[in-house]
Formats: sequence, structure tokens, C-alpha cells
Amino acid sequence: MEDFFFEDDECICGDCPLEEELYPITMTRNEVLFLDDSMTMLIEREHYMSAVTTMRMLVPSATLPAPVSLIEKIGLGVLHATDPEQDNPTVVIHLDATEIYMLREICYSYSKIGREQVGYNLKRKLYQALYKEEYDRDLKINKLLQSVEETTVQEE
Repeated sequence: MEDFFFEDDECICGDCPLEEELYPITMTRNEVLFLDDSMTMLIEREHYMSAVTTMRMLVPSATLPAPVSLIEKIGLGVLHATDPEQDNPTVVIHLDATEIYMLREICYSYSKIGREQVGYNLKRKLYQALYKEEYDRDLKINKLLQSVEETTVQEE
């Protein structure tokens, strides 16, 4: 499994305090194709200073206007996952928090490709990337509290 990094992902000087954390997310071929099919390029109209539009109308097949940098990441993932000369069942794509929140907007839990629940699977992966540490910590705290409560009840 190959990880993809892009020039925009890392600060050249290495001292940038505002550098966003990147989260590695492993995706299947169907998942990365689903994301690519669900995005359209976000473009700025030259005639209107603050107006932005998309390359194609927002319809069910392309519901997320996305910046070129995100399309590049997903596009390279598509090339890797669909390379007929390699056996690549998965690809790791490094996304920042903003990109993850953008992608979650198109990951409907009922979306499927064949029998693979791509929407559900991606939604879990995206949220795990952002919240796994917090979730695991809460589980441990709840388990500890539950065992303390059980011990207290048994002593009474």
C-alpha cells in the first residue's frame, strides 16, 4: 500500500506554525472512485471578484464542489487503485481536517457500489481519522466508571 503526499501537504521551510495536520485514510478502489465521481471542480469566475461556480451543474452524480488540490489527491488515488499492472486493493490518501469535512458531505451512509457500502465505510473512516483518539478515550473512561459502579454496588 502506497501513501500519497503532495507538495501542498508539507511546508517547505518546516517551521510553519499554521501547518494543518494530515490524516492518512486507507480507501478501497470503490471508495476512491465514489469520491471522484461525487466531486466537481470549484472554479472562480473572472468577471465577478467573489463569485465561484463549478465546472458542471451540481447534480446527484457530482454534489461536492472541490478545490483542485483535493481533486488531485483523489485523482492520484484513483490512478493507483485502478492501475491494471499493479495489484492495489487499497490506497492511503493523506487529508487535512477541512478536506475530511468536505468529503463527509457526500458520504451518504446508504451509498453502495455493488455490495460495498462505500458511503457508510467512508463516513466511519473519515470520522475515525478526526475523532478516534477522543472516542477511544471516552470508551476507556466509561468502562472504568462502569467497573467502579459495579464494585460499589457489590460492596453494598
